[in-house]
Amino acid sequence: MKERKRIWPLVLAIALNGAILVALFWSFHMNVPSSTGDTPMQAQLSSGMPPVAAPVAKPVPAPKPVPAPAPKPVPVPKSATPPPPSATRIAAEKAAQEKVAKQKAAQITAAKQAAEKRAEKLAARAAHEKAAQRAAATAAAEKAAAQKVAEKRAAEKQAAQKAAAAQRAAALKQQLVEQQAKAAEAARAKALQQQIAARAKLQAEANMAAAHAQQAAENQRLIGLFAQEIRTQAYNAWDTHFSAALSCVVQIQLSPQGQIVGQPVVVRSSGNPHFDRAVISAVEQAAPFAPPIGLSYSLYKNVDLKFNAEDLNHG
Repeated sequence: MKERKRIWPLVLAIALNGAILVALFWSFHMNVPSSTGDTPMQAQLSSGMPPVAAPVAKPVPAPKPVPAPAPKPVPVPKSATPPPPSATRIAAEKAAQEKVAKQKAAQITAAKQAAEKRAEKLAARAAHEKAAQRAAATAAAEKAAAQKVAEKRAAEKQAAQKAAAAQRAAALKQQLVEQQAKAAEAARAKALQQQIAARAKLQAEANMAAAHAQQAAENQRLIGLFAQEIRTQAYNAWDTHFSAALSCVVQIQLSPQGQIVGQPVVVRSSGNPHFDRAVISAVEQAAPFAPPIGLSYSLYKNVDLKFNAEDLNHG
């Protein structure tokens, strides 16, 4: 559609130039009188010539040719017979006609050249406009392509950002899962450690209780052996005889070296004071006693000893 709009001014200019040429030729044939002088002929030719249109910057519609008014014939008196033209007049008329023809030809040539120049200007302007339109179309296409490239890059950047965000979210989620797993594993390890510690504590307490019980049993055994050793020495120092049914319990206090501290005390009497005093005397004679090995002093500091008259009589 734009190509057609650019062609129309050229067509109109050509049509205008053609109309001017036709008008010039038509006026040339219609305005030459046969029996007039030089001056009227030139006036009629000058008035019949259409003005040469000056070149315009913008194309305008071609004006319709206006036919020149037909010259009125010069009335010839009926009674007078025109004299025959002389050779000078004929030559002058011929020269005038040639001059008019040259002038019209020059005007036609000038009009043609002007039309050609206008056509060239219009063609150049149309070519310039076409080149400008092509350049504008190329620039628009390049701009659209650049915009598409920018949009594509923006879309790729946005997609990359979304992918990076999704990757970061996945990494954070994985990290959270790993942290939760580590926390759960740490909780299980702590619970297991606590169970192991509780079991170890219970086992240690049990072992301690067993050790204490074993140590207590061992202490009792050692105390029993030590008491038996004291009774044996007291049996060796026994030199009297009492009823076999008599028995008493005597408590003695010993030093770390096994010597008797203070006076032995009868904590359970036999009911026979002589037997009780005889037992105390035998114990004092049997002292000192060798401290038991492996037994704490606090355990053998005070020793309760049971004496039976039957054992002492047969000691």
